[in-house]
Amino acid sequence: MKKTNLVRILVAMALVSSAAIAQSGDLAEQLKKVAKENAEGYLNPLLSSFGAAMNSGFYHSADLHSALGFDVGIKAMLVPVKDEDKEFDFRFPDGTTTKSPTVVGSSTSGSSSQPKGFDLKFVPLVIPQASIGLPFGLEVTGRFVPSVSAGDAGKVSFVGFGLRHDIDQYIPLLPLDIAVHFMTQKLTFNDKNDKKIMSASGTAFGAEVSKSLIIFTLYGGFQIESSSWEVESYTFTDPTNPANTQTVSGLSFTGKNKSRVHVGARFLLLFLNIHADYSLAPHPVATAGVGITFR
Repeated sequence: MKKTNLVRILVAMALVSSAAIAQSGDLAEQLKKVAKENAEGYLNPLLSSFGAAMNSGFYHSADLHSALGFDVGIKAMLVPVKDEDKEFDFRFPDGTTTKSPTVVGSSTSGSSSQPKGFDLKFVPLVIPQASIGLPFGLEVTGRFVPSVSAGDAGKVSFVGFGLRHDIDQYIPLLPLDIAVHFMTQKLTFNDKNDKKIMSASGTAFGAEVSKSLIIFTLYGGFQIESSSWEVESYTFTDPTNPANTQTVSGLSFTGKNKSRVHVGARFLLLFLNIHADYSLAPHPVATAGVGITFR
């Protein structure tokens, strides 16, 4: 099945092949059918899912690295698409409404005047991440993806920065590791002519605890977070009257996730760490990672 611009965008965002979700169609073409009053309902399930994925996978233990200790690895996030996110109330110019697929919903629309979805079962994101220990119980984390080509769909770039602090150093004889974290990040998507199409920002801060037993570590925590998207202007063409066109601008969306509780486990085999966790939130996220650790 032919890969589409949407899939190329997802591939670039995920930095891995997403052939399993390849569908026919073109997000840019579908967006042309969406007037401003329908844009949030159509796009928000996808953008909120990406926002939730961005704010995931910051750590796999509350035991911070000592000064100059570090780890480097890959984080893979998967956000399941809920049934409730597959449809929204599409508003016609006369004020009537009908159910219509969101961008993650059915690839069959109710009429030619309604956009169709792309039958997504999940939203993936894969991000490289590196952390290094500093004096005074600090650890700095970075996420960076240079501009990556998504073919005719354009280019994607990603950058993030975080800081963690060791709390249990102030509590003698505590049998658990405790840390706090802060993370901010930015994702930008440009078209093939390097014109910005949309951008996302995410911010998160929280606390985590962990307990290690030889090669096995259990960890969990609570996080307060936010994510937002800015969509650049595009031209809406009324499918029932192609002569009727409008410039849609000033679109911004806020992710549904405001906080989360998550639990996970890590296996540390010499310098190789393998970990996975699951977050409970309006958009739940399953995260897995693998990397090299030097404490």
